[in-house]
Amino acid sequence: MHFTYCPTCGGKTVPKQMGDDGAVPYCSTCSRPLFDMFSTCVLSVLRNARGEVALIRQSYGQQETYVGVAGYMKPGETAEQAALRELQEEIGVKAEQLTFLFSAWHETKGQLMLCFSAYVPDADFSLSCEVREAKWFSASEAGQAVRPGSIIERLVKAACKC
Repeated sequence: MHFTYCPTCGGKTVPKQMGDDGAVPYCSTCSRPLFDMFSTCVLSVLRNARGEVALIRQSYGQQETYVGVAGYMKPGETAEQAALRELQEEIGVKAEQLTFLFSAWHETKGQLMLCFSAYVPDADFSLSCEVREAKWFSASEAGQAVRPGSIIERLVKAACKC
């Protein structure tokens, strides 16, 4: 999000040189720079004791390929808390372990994706209305079930180390 108006006072911003950042929208009334903002999201794959990977199909949007469990972070929430919450909300699983693997910029959506691998010995799914299907895949099947070249493909490979 690029600020044209100050979210605090509603005044129009003006460009102001801010050191290495260059020209930044600035509110003269609040004496405050307003740096560009973007959404931060979490993306997780769930693994089990059999070495399988859980992937989902959402009930909205693109449904041809499988994706990981993802969602937006809430104010005051850590990335780890958000990842665990999304797994619980979307597929009804309480993961026992969570490991941060990497971050990636989702160019199309303008979002920072924080990518995790989660573990549970075994689990049955309880799907939210956002999820049409959840399924366990072998590591090789999981790599084929996702969109080639996607962040989720990279995450599946990193989580499975395949």
